[in-house]
Amino acid sequence: MRYLNGPKILAVVFLFTFLCYNVNKVEAKRLPPKEVKPVIHNGIKYSATHEKMGYVEAWDIENNEKLWKKKVYAVDIDPRLEADVQWIFITSLIVDDGKLIVVNEAGNRYEIDIENVDVSQPDADTVSKNNSKILLAISILLIGGYLLYRFSKKRG
Repeated sequence: MRYLNGPKILAVVFLFTFLCYNVNKVEAKRLPPKEVKPVIHNGIKYSATHEKMGYVEAWDIENNEKLWKKKVYAVDIDPRLEADVQWIFITSLIVDDGKLIVVNEAGNRYEIDIENVDVSQPDADTVSKNNSKILLAISILLIGGYLLYRFSKKRG
């Protein structure tokens, strides 16, 4: 029977410790967010900056003056988890029918009535969430339930 000598045992213990350390180690490094192309409408440039997550700014192009800055949504960071994997950045801005449509990485959609922006109001009063994911899920459940009902009625 062969026995392990001291250096071999030490090497096995070191290798085991190293592998266990790396298995439990979590490195949550995300790629930087893509730049969001600003939108220009009626001489005003709307942009989303990644320096402040979830914010949109409006700039007068002619005077290069900031008109307002709005917090569109908040991201609650759980301190027990890696912060960067919890970040949710804005991915697109679109102006449609007097509203600035803001979409983020989570797929949430928000609307700001840019024709009637009241900068004296809190952001929560001037930004509305229009989450089409919830409507889609409800629609799928209703259609699925209806089809299941019709199928079971035909069989029974």
